[in-house]
Amino acid sequence: MANKTRKIVYNSRSIGGILSKFATNFQFKLLYFYKDKKIVDLIKQIKKEVDFAFYPYEAFMIYSIVNTQTTMEGNLAEVGVYQGGSAKLICEAKKEKNLYLFDTFIGLPEVTNDDTHFGEKHWHDNEFNNTSVESVKKLLSKYENVHVIKGEFPESGKEIIEKSFCFVHLDVDLYKSTIDALKFFFPKMVQGGIILIHDFHSDGIQKAFEEFKNENQIQLIELTGSQAMIIKN
Repeated sequence: MANKTRKIVYNSRSIGGILSKFATNFQFKLLYFYKDKKIVDLIKQIKKEVDFAFYPYEAFMIYSIVNTQTTMEGNLAEVGVYQGGSAKLICEAKKEKNLYLFDTFIGLPEVTNDDTHFGEKHWHDNEFNNTSVESVKKLLSKYENVHVIKGEFPESGKEIIEKSFCFVHLDVDLYKSTIDALKFFFPKMVQGGIILIHDFHSDGIQKAFEEFKNENQIQLIELTGSQAMIIKN
């Protein structure tokens, strides 16, 4: 599920809460200093509209990569849409490309023992179910060529089975969802296509990437925050 509130929530008066707020504000100030102010304002606006847990640098990374990838052949996709915050960022950069958005819209599927953070159980079944197809469509209603598809992926991806992709954003939280999405999309990526992953600090997601890397010739690039990406050679 994309764009959700992190389960570890700090009290705003706690040391963790103060540091988290300081880090976010500091990132916004740096982005204002050397990036397009309109993009920074867009990220702030999205944070007001929906539950959006990406740090400013992570949000900018999504926008920046999509903006670059639109010069290539292929479509765009996101698996794990949640309330649509990162999808809106993608829409702002995608130009005329088709964007396919996949989510169960009923929360996380089965959480297993693989799905831990630093060895501790973190998610629970049906978490992040405070969303709907209708609310996401409404949020993205002004953008063209956006396809919102409800269901458990990859079963819900039947209509794109023959399509190629230049950018895919994965924010699915869990081991099985991640490995399934990697197996589905990697063969469909054009040369130079990018798969961007969120919550890479999750043990389950790291396990999925390690297994997939051992079976395929890929190089994983770890980014700041909790993101990582692979580029199709």
